[in-house]
Amino acid sequence: MNKHLLIAILMSPFLALGGYFLAGIYSDEEKAEELDKMLVVTDSCMPVEDRCEILGVGMEMHLKFQAPPSYQRLLPIELFSKTSLDDVAMSIIIDGEEAQPVKMIDSGDKKRWTINLMPTGTVTPDNMKIRLAVSYKAALHLAEFPIKY
Repeated sequence: MNKHLLIAILMSPFLALGGYFLAGIYSDEEKAEELDKMLVVTDSCMPVEDRCEILGVGMEMHLKFQAPPSYQRLLPIELFSKTSLDDVAMSIIIDGEEAQPVKMIDSGDKKRWTINLMPTGTVTPDNMKIRLAVSYKAALHLAEFPIKY
C-alpha cells in the first residue's frame, strides 16, 4: 500500500471528528445570537397600573398606556427607551387575529415613541396581546406579550 494512502486512511477519522465538533460550535453561536434578539417583559403588562417593562440586550424600555383598551376606541401608547432605537413597530392581537403592524412615531431623539392603535375586536382582559418589533443596532428584536387590565 502506498505511504500517502495509508496516511490519508489514518487521518480521515480525525478530520471528520474535528469538522463535526467545529460545526457544532458554530451552530451554538448562531442559536445564542437568536436568543439575544428576544425581548423579555419583566412583569405582566398592566396598562391601568402603568407597569410594563421590557428588556433586551443593551435595551431597557417602558410602555405607557394612556387608557385601558376598548373596542373601536383609539389606544394611545408611548414607549420610552433608555437607549436610542433605530425603529419600532407594534400590532395588536385579539383572539389570535393580528391587526396590521404599525410603525411608531419618533419624538426626534429616538428614545420616545408614540402610536395610536385601534382594537378591532371585542377586548377582554384575557384575549389581547401586543406584538412589538424593535430595530436596534441593525438587528431586529421581537416580543409578544399579553395585556392585563
